[in-house]
Amino acid sequence: MSLYQLHRCVYDWVRAGEVNSGTDVDGRLNFDDTAYELSVDERKAFVDRDVAGLYQLGLHEVLLNRFCRAAGFARDDYRKILEPFGETEERRGRWQR
Repeated sequence: MSLYQLHRCVYDWVRAGEVNSGTDVDGRLNFDDTAYELSVDERKAFVDRDVAGLYQLGLHEVLLNRFCRAAGFARDDYRKILEPFGETEERRGRWQR
């Protein structure tokens, strides 16, 4: 489907947990992901909280960070999950060129 729909779904889910509705119930508990036109892979990654799958589908890094934090992942936990997708960077000082 549309990558926009995935971004909108994740953003709305994160916001549902942040918005103060005047109750002690987390708004994410009754979140309806069927309101979004997600592909089968997108829906599965979202429902399963598959960080690597969401990254591979193209979820923006900043939104992925917010999603992971809202889903209860510690920074080191999702950093380890995403480590295989990173590229090694060789840095050199100006004097080493």
